Amino acid sequence: MSVPVGGGTPVALASGQGGAFGIAVDAVNVYWTDFSNGTVMKVSKDGGTPVTLASGQNGPVDIVVDPTRVYWTSLYNGTVETIPIAGGTPVTLASGQNYPNGIALDATNVYWLNNGNGTLMKVPKNGGASVRLAYTGEVPADIAVDATNVYWITAGWPGTVMKVPIGGGSAVTLASGQNSPTNIAVDAASIYWTNWGLNSQDGSVMRVPIGGGMPTVLATGQNYASGIAVDASSVYWTSYGNGTVLKLTPK
Repeated sequence: MSVPVGGGTPVALASGQGGAFGIAVDAVNVYWTDFSNGTVMKVSKDGGTPVTLASGQNGPVDIVVDPTRVYWTSLYNGTVETIPIAGGTPVTLASGQNYPNGIALDATNVYWLNNGNGTLMKVPKNGGASVRLAYTGEVPADIAVDATNVYWITAGWPGTVMKVPIGGGSAVTLASGQNSPTNIAVDAASIYWTNWGLNSQDGSVMRVPIGGGMPTVLATGQNYASGIAVDASSVYWTSYGNGTVLKLTPK
């Protein structure tokens, strides 16, 4: 689906998807994984016929894109995969991973989380040896990266918001005691995340400075807050319980 950031009528870009899961966008297309059908898909941001980039995937989940390639994690195959945005043959960047999910990338590396053993990993985008950056402790839920650090959240209660330098080092706790964090986003100044909550009334949207400090509550009473994104002026999130897409301006 898509909708103008100022609000308006939602538009279905692709229908009949068996289990649409992760999503990513570039200047031209929308990319997503279909967990149920085992496919990686794309469609023009203006709509049209969806294109299958990869099939036969075993539980594809999270997805990211750069100017030339799409990258995703395959939960049950235990792999991190990539394919050109124009299509072609998938390439396995990492195998033998323990239920990999959340994924992020910078100019050089791909980063992901292993749910099964609680590790944060990276591998060069052009291929090479995988490196463990951190032990995440409890089940990691989502990941983001900037030019300096990798950020992640751990699910459950109490959940945490963490960071570690992209080159490795000591992990730092930015927030603890969170109410089942689900998704994370980052801008030049802050980290943002959603707390799913323990019931339909106590989900929330949170923020903390990248350098650390007191977390700020941006929205409360959310009905199972989940996906999150930010731009220069606003923070956007979804409410699983209400079936809504929301924004807060200024962020």
